[in-house]
Amino acid sequence: MGVNGARRLISLIGLLLLLSLTLTLLWLQQQRQEAERSLVVRVEPGTAARMAAGAAPPVFPQQINLRLSEQDTLVIRNDDSEPVTIGPYRIAPGQQFTQRYTSPGTFDLLCSIHATGKLRVVVTR
Repeated sequence: MGVNGARRLISLIGLLLLLSLTLTLLWLQQQRQEAERSLVVRVEPGTAARMAAGAAPPVFPQQINLRLSEQDTLVIRNDDSEPVTIGPYRIAPGQQFTQRYTSPGTFDLLCSIHATGKLRVVVTR
Protein backbone atom coordinates (compact mmCIF):
# COMPACT_ATOMS: atom_id res chain seq x y z
CA MET A 1 0.00 0.00 0.00
CA GLY A 2 1.38 3.35 -0.99
CA VAL A 3 1.27 6.66 0.83
CA ASN A 4 -1.92 7.71 -1.00
CA GLY A 5 -3.62 4.41 -0.07
CA ALA A 6 -2.68 4.88 3.60
CA ARG A 7 -4.03 8.43 3.57
CA ARG A 8 -7.31 7.27 2.06
CA LEU A 9 -7.60 4.52 4.65
CA ILE A 10 -6.94 6.97 7.49
CA SER A 11 -9.45 9.42 6.00
CA LEU A 12 -12.07 6.67 5.71
CA ILE A 13 -11.52 5.56 9.31
CA GLY A 14 -11.77 9.18 10.49
CA LEU A 15 -15.00 9.66 8.54
CA LEU A 16 -16.48 6.49 10.02
CA LEU A 17 -15.51 7.58 13.54
CA LEU A 18 -17.05 11.01 12.97
CA LEU A 19 -20.26 9.46 11.64
CA SER A 20 -20.42 7.07 14.58
CA LEU A 21 -19.90 9.90 17.08
CA THR A 22 -22.59 12.02 15.40
CA LEU A 23 -25.13 9.19 15.48
CA THR A 24 -24.34 8.47 19.14
CA LEU A 25 -24.80 12.12 20.09
CA LEU A 26 -28.12 12.30 18.24
CA TRP A 27 -29.33 9.16 20.02
CA LEU A 28 -28.31 10.53 23.43
CA GLN A 29 -30.12 13.79 22.74
CA GLN A 30 -33.28 11.91 21.77
CA GLN A 31 -33.10 9.83 24.97
CA ARG A 32 -32.71 12.97 27.08
CA GLN A 33 -35.68 14.62 25.37
CA GLU A 34 -37.80 11.50 25.95
CA ALA A 35 -36.89 11.55 29.67
CA GLU A 36 -37.74 15.25 29.94
CA ARG A 37 -41.19 14.61 28.46
CA SER A 38 -42.04 12.06 31.15
CA LEU A 39 -43.59 12.56 34.56
CA VAL A 40 -42.64 9.72 36.92
CA VAL A 41 -44.92 9.04 39.90
CA ARG A 42 -43.82 6.41 42.44
CA VAL A 43 -45.86 4.06 44.57
CA GLU A 44 -43.73 4.27 47.71
CA PRO A 45 -42.49 1.19 49.57
CA GLY A 46 -44.85 0.26 52.42
CA THR A 47 -47.99 1.58 50.70
CA ALA A 48 -49.91 -1.73 50.83
CA ALA A 49 -48.90 -2.40 54.47
CA ARG A 50 -50.05 1.05 55.57
CA MET A 51 -53.36 0.67 53.75
CA ALA A 52 -53.90 -2.82 55.26
CA ALA A 53 -53.31 -1.32 58.72
CA GLY A 54 -55.96 1.33 58.05
CA ALA A 55 -53.46 4.18 57.74
CA ALA A 56 -53.37 6.61 54.87
CA PRO A 57 -50.99 5.58 52.12
CA PRO A 58 -47.88 7.66 51.49
CA VAL A 59 -48.56 10.66 49.30
CA PHE A 60 -49.79 9.61 45.87
CA PRO A 61 -51.60 12.23 43.81
CA GLN A 62 -55.31 11.84 43.23
CA GLN A 63 -55.00 14.05 40.16
CA ILE A 64 -52.04 14.15 37.80
CA ASN A 65 -51.65 17.10 35.45
CA LEU A 66 -49.71 16.83 32.20
CA ARG A 67 -49.04 19.48 29.58
CA LEU A 68 -48.51 18.26 26.04
CA SER A 69 -45.97 21.02 25.44
CA GLU A 70 -43.88 19.80 28.40
CA GLN A 71 -44.75 16.27 29.49
CA ASP A 72 -46.86 13.90 27.45
CA THR A 73 -45.85 10.61 29.05
CA LEU A 74 -46.98 9.39 32.45
CA VAL A 75 -44.87 6.73 34.17
CA ILE A 76 -46.18 5.11 37.35
CA ARG A 77 -43.48 3.02 39.01
CA ASN A 78 -44.45 0.51 41.70
CA ASP A 79 -41.71 0.48 44.34
CA ASP A 80 -43.97 -1.29 46.85
CA SER A 81 -43.93 -5.01 47.66
CA GLU A 82 -47.54 -5.56 46.49
CA PRO A 83 -49.17 -5.08 43.07
CA VAL A 84 -51.35 -2.03 42.42
CA THR A 85 -54.09 -1.43 39.88
CA ILE A 86 -54.11 1.70 37.74
CA GLY A 87 -56.83 1.77 35.10
CA PRO A 88 -57.12 -1.68 33.55
CA TYR A 89 -53.49 -2.49 34.41
CA ARG A 90 -52.07 -4.41 37.33
CA ILE A 91 -48.56 -3.16 38.08
CA ALA A 92 -46.39 -5.75 39.82
CA PRO A 93 -43.74 -4.77 42.37
CA GLY A 94 -40.69 -3.36 40.64
CA GLN A 95 -42.61 -2.78 37.40
CA GLN A 96 -43.94 0.38 35.83
CA PHE A 97 -46.89 1.54 33.75
CA THR A 98 -46.18 3.97 30.92
CA GLN A 99 -48.88 5.91 29.10
CA ARG A 100 -48.23 8.51 26.40
CA TYR A 101 -50.91 11.13 25.76
CA THR A 102 -51.24 12.76 22.35
CA SER A 103 -54.30 14.93 22.87
CA PRO A 104 -55.78 16.96 25.72
CA GLY A 105 -58.53 15.55 27.89
CA THR A 106 -59.54 14.33 31.32
CA PHE A 107 -59.05 10.63 31.99
CA ASP A 108 -60.56 8.94 35.04
CA LEU A 109 -58.85 5.67 35.92
CA LEU A 110 -59.44 3.01 38.54
CA CYS A 111 -56.83 3.21 41.28
CA SER A 112 -56.30 0.69 44.07
CA ILE A 113 -54.27 3.17 46.11
CA HIS A 114 -57.02 5.72 46.76
CA ALA A 115 -60.04 5.16 49.01
CA THR A 116 -62.20 6.61 46.24
CA GLY A 117 -60.78 4.03 43.84
CA LYS A 118 -60.10 6.78 41.30
CA LEU A 119 -57.14 8.56 39.75
CA ARG A 120 -57.69 11.48 37.40
CA VAL A 121 -55.21 12.42 34.69
CA VAL A 122 -55.74 15.88 33.18
CA VAL A 123 -53.87 16.58 29.95
CA THR A 124 -53.75 20.15 28.61
CA ARG A 125 -51.93 21.81 25.73
